[in-house]
Amino acid sequence: MNRAERAVAAALRRDRPLSRFLRRLTRSVSDAGGAAFLAGGFLRDIADGKPGADVDVMVSGLSHGELGEALDALSRMRLGIRKVVPAGRHFPVYRVATRWSGRYVDVATARGAVGSTVRVPFASALADASRRDFTINSLLYVLLPRGNRLAGELIDPFDGIADLTGWTIRCVGAPGDRLREDPVRALRAIRMKNERKGYRIDPGTWRAIRSLAPSLLPAVSAERLAGELVRSLQADPAGTLDDLCRSGILRALLPELARRRLGTARARCRFASLARSVRGPVPPTLLLANLLLDLDFGEAEAAARRLRLPNVRRVLSAASDLRALRRTETMRHPLARTEQILRRQEDPDVFIALYRAAAACDGVRGKDLKRFIRLCSKTPYFIDGNDLQRMGFPEGPEREEALQAIREAALEGKIRGREEALEHPSLRRRRNRPSGEDRTRRS
Repeated sequence: MNRAERAVAAALRRDRPLSRFLRRLTRSVSDAGGAAFLAGGFLRDIADGKPGADVDVMVSGLSHGELGEALDALSRMRLGIRKVVPAGRHFPVYRVATRWSGRYVDVATARGAVGSTVRVPFASALADASRRDFTINSLLYVLLPRGNRLAGELIDPFDGIADLTGWTIRCVGAPGDRLREDPVRALRAIRMKNERKGYRIDPGTWRAIRSLAPSLLPAVSAERLAGELVRSLQADPAGTLDDLCRSGILRALLPELARRRLGTARARCRFASLARSVRGPVPPTLLLANLLLDLDFGEAEAAARRLRLPNVRRVLSAASDLRALRRTETMRHPLARTEQILRRQEDPDVFIALYRAAAACDGVRGKDLKRFIRLCSKTPYFIDGNDLQRMGFPEGPEREEALQAIREAALEGKIRGREEALEHPSLRRRRNRPSGEDRTRRS
């Protein structure tokens, strides 16, 4: 038994509810003529010495319907199964929700087997492994129930353990074949590299990505592309942008940024600055907004909607707000407007960090917005929209303009109380204007 096999066996012994579920599932599958294997990211992470995430079970030798019957035969009460839900748009899978874990157990049939191979469990399992994306995801751990315990054996048909040890992302078999089967694997390779510090993409796989991905990826659904892009940016934004540029993928997916001579360099500079100044995670909306920051509003909106970016309105709003803060001299009420922008951010500290990064890349000294927030917190609101409504201001731009003007004066220290606010010129003009009844009487 090698180190990786011992690690998987130890993880299963520690997780008794999972081990019990897998033991009963394996027996049910075996009785139906199939075999069960651990596969996917859970097995990869355990073999790599990391905590496993969601559990993936691959069942060979059974059809999807037969697998459903094997799951139905399990005692839900005894095994703590809450529900079993058929799912999966691209590959049918049963998602098993349990009472003993917040994670799902995904159970699916083997992929890639054809003809008589479908009914030969180990041949079917190896065919499935041969169609996996990367060698580190092609590991299999055959589950063997022995009495009241669960045993197993690690199967490594494509040297995935060697690539885990060598910190390498490498396609299974011919890289071009794997990318043509699913072009998103190109983005997934970049994401996995950036999620794992020190990992590299195998040269042969990288050549295939550069050759094929720019032409194949535009035909993939935007939602799948955006999901991989966001996850990779969350792991390492600057590294992700570098890889997208070097592979030619950025030019295919976001040509508006790629064709700007300094656009990608500036976006990378801001990402690097964020990594130095922000210790926690950066909200995806700000990571995506940074990619759009050097585009004008029309370009940014067209790109964001074409790529189906998640929370697209918030992404565009954040990018627009950052552009506005870089040009406060053009604002009618700069202090009030700046406060309004900062108040609507979901994470003001990270937003300010990105603002500072943008200012540094512009070669200017940014404003001390944290000090400005403290000033705002000490300056009360002397009147609000309800006051203006009672004074006859209809809801709309006129009321908003009056509120902004009064708030600007308050932040400048020109008014210090409610009485002074009520005497502000923007309100006097409204009070001196004849009402609708007066205008009717005069006419």
